[in-house]
Amino acid sequence: MSDDFESAQAQSFGVRTIRARIREASVTFSPAEHRVAATLLENYPVVGLAPLARFAQDAGVSGPTVLRFVGKLGFGGYAEFRESLREEVAAQLHSPLESYRSEPSGSTSAFLAEVEQIYLRGLRSTLSSTDPAVFDRVTDALADGDRHIWVTGGRFSATLATHLTWYLQVLRPGVVDLPSEDGSRARALLSVDDSAVVVAYDFRRYQLSTQRFLEEARERGATTILICDEYMSPLARHADEVLTASVVGAPPFDSVAHALILTEALISATASRLGESARRRLTAFEARADGIPPARGGERL
Repeated sequence: MSDDFESAQAQSFGVRTIRARIREASVTFSPAEHRVAATLLENYPVVGLAPLARFAQDAGVSGPTVLRFVGKLGFGGYAEFRESLREEVAAQLHSPLESYRSEPSGSTSAFLAEVEQIYLRGLRSTLSSTDPAVFDRVTDALADGDRHIWVTGGRFSATLATHLTWYLQVLRPGVVDLPSEDGSRARALLSVDDSAVVVAYDFRRYQLSTQRFLEEARERGATTILICDEYMSPLARHADEVLTASVVGAPPFDSVAHALILTEALISATASRLGESARRRLTAFEARADGIPPARGGERL
């Protein structure tokens, strides 16, 4: 692989975005620093790219308060903070053309060995950065049989949404695979209320239509769950819970492999949480899939 590609991969593993830094450091913030964090997250990333005096004014705090805030995020100064934020924005806009290689380099065996390491490191990065408390809350929502679940994705991530939907449909009722087409989402919003759970997948480059859908679903009272890349989709501001996955894979395209494994971890945890009711549905599904007619008087699934 080229030196440029290896450099890009190295920078992408274990990415600590500004949002992630804020989550990690939030317990150390003063009330004024919490205002700084809220202002930044509400207008992400525009406010953080402004001059220090403008950022402080927007947050209603002093310049030194903003400097203490960025210091707690691990930056040596405001300039370093802004540079990191600019790099993060550039990463969000990444194009497959930037890592496209017209000719293979090295032997096939060497290529496969490098691919193995890329995916192993991406998986470790994904799972190690997953907050167990967030994972548990998402699992609780998916396992709540009193709530209707809508799952949607984008151009490529729709395959992840369908994967989650199909398995959840085997485990519990009330799960819908929602196409990304605007008409389908508009019809779904007619039924979305505070009893709904909306799961959205959104990976760079992010889709404005998905953002609008999730925003309106939240306004209607739905619990909103976002699964996105580590660079953090703009949808995060409209999500109650956010889980991230590495998108690093073999060039030139971003990978959904790590997000798929995170999705399957959610499916497994949800099955365990549902317990016997999921086992009964799975038993009935297996019987039907094998062509065995359901028993008379069987309970409604």
